[in-house]
Amino acid sequence: MSLFTDCYDGSDAPCLLRNHLRQVTFANAASTMLWSSAHVAQQSCRQKNAVGPLDDMTSESTSINTEYEFEPFEEIFLRRREQILKLVWVTGAALRQMNGAARLTEVLRKPPESVQKMQELEVLAAEEVAADLPLLHSAASVLIWGALEAAFRDFLVRWLFAYPAARLVPEFNNVRVRITEYESFDGEDKMRYLVGILERELAAALKPGAGRFECLLKPFGIRPQVTEDQRRALSELAAVRNVIVHRAGVADVRLLQLCPWLQLKVGDPVVVGREAFLRYVDAASSYAASLIESARLASSAFKGPDAAAQTIMSPDLAHEAKGR
Repeated sequence: MSLFTDCYDGSDAPCLLRNHLRQVTFANAASTMLWSSAHVAQQSCRQKNAVGPLDDMTSESTSINTEYEFEPFEEIFLRRREQILKLVWVTGAALRQMNGAARLTEVLRKPPESVQKMQELEVLAAEEVAADLPLLHSAASVLIWGALEAAFRDFLVRWLFAYPAARLVPEFNNVRVRITEYESFDGEDKMRYLVGILERELAAALKPGAGRFECLLKPFGIRPQVTEDQRRALSELAAVRNVIVHRAGVADVRLLQLCPWLQLKVGDPVVVGREAFLRYVDAASSYAASLIESARLASSAFKGPDAAAQTIMSPDLAHEAKGR
């Protein structure tokens, strides 16, 4: 059973949600991302003292701090995921508790128009609950994908900033950069400029599902490993998100091509229910965790005095050479 199964249904939902944010699946890969005041204080201290991204981030505190390049998965994805799950739980609970509101309004001797309005709200709430809250789950799915995408982009910016040798991988030899534009930026903004160019050069936005991430990760030897079901759920999430945002939730030819298992026809409404939403959250979380694990392993190819020399060959070949 998924840890998300009861994340917003029942009196224990808030506790289950908070506990899940510290479950092994994500915590192991993200250095036990604790929401502690000590961590917040250290972040503020680092900013004030202009500590570099490669400085030691260990602390005598009992909490374990997240590495510089992986912080976006904590500060953007993990935090946003918590907000989204809370919103879904609170909204769903509120709609389910609407039954009897009209009777209470009447007993309180409110004007007839208020009672009638409450009756209409009861009907609307009951219909939405009976349909499995499709609008709420659709909106939440769009937000989950957006959080993963934003965290990934910031991770890549920090990866290039933290590991200068990573900018020398052979796959980037033909990437054209306008020097004057590049030099007009400072620090991470330079890397953000490069990431934008790489996304365009590699046509990342046109690749389905996790493919838009993996075409940018592959040159660094970063290969997230998830199950086939999770990979399919990610592809479905990305495709469904595009239809919700750009087609008002109406199935088009591309969705049918990318997700034939949905068994939809062109023009059918795309309905996201509870089960689908939970699959999307689980797949996005597992992918983020696996990305972190794979990036930790790949980072060794870009550290130390020999890192620049190793980048004349792909990270895979460099790894094979080390094993000889």
